[in-house]
Amino acid sequence: MACSTQTLKIFTLLWVFLYTLLASAVIGIGIYIVTKFDHFHTAAIIIIGLGIVALFLSFFGILSALRENSCLLKTFSAFLIFLTVLLVLTVGFFWIFKTQLFVNVDKTFDKLWREQPVPIKPGNASQIASIERWLECCGNSGPTDYVLPPYSCYNSQTDKLNMDGCRQKFLDYISERWIAFNIFALVLAIIELICATFAYVLANSIVNRWRRSKYYPK
Repeated sequence: MACSTQTLKIFTLLWVFLYTLLASAVIGIGIYIVTKFDHFHTAAIIIIGLGIVALFLSFFGILSALRENSCLLKTFSAFLIFLTVLLVLTVGFFWIFKTQLFVNVDKTFDKLWREQPVPIKPGNASQIASIERWLECCGNSGPTDYVLPPYSCYNSQTDKLNMDGCRQKFLDYISERWIAFNIFALVLAIIELICATFAYVLANSIVNRWRRSKYYPK
């Protein structure tokens, strides 16, 4: 049975290590949002905060498994189950209010468009200009939104004028990343459940091994 406990310990450490990588990826997503979107800092801070919590929890799980502490392992398992339930509820909440979310994204783009300095100069350095360079688009609905399209409307490699409007490309980009984020969240929830299960089974195995060694000493 000692071999069984050691096997469980190895699998627990492997799954928790995978969870550590995913937690690091969550932090990376938050940092990416901070650097790309000035108007989504609140959401980015929440994502980074959740990633940091998950990262510290994963370190706690690794330490618990290495020390073979059944109490710490069960605590780790309970926290993971709590986070899993919270994550699933959050994803469900966002799916229910998906339409409202995209309405807010659309309003955010409107705000960015209105905040541009007027008159718009060729070397426009506003947030819209950053989006134009990033998504290779031009204006709200197209180049006709400008009297003279700024430099950000031109492809950096071909110098051709980008004909697509930025509003729709921005919404499409958010929509695509939205689906990817939800898939990532569900995968993370599954990994959390697997880690919680292995941690709990390992904790029980450690307790059983201790009981056997107490009543059946070698």
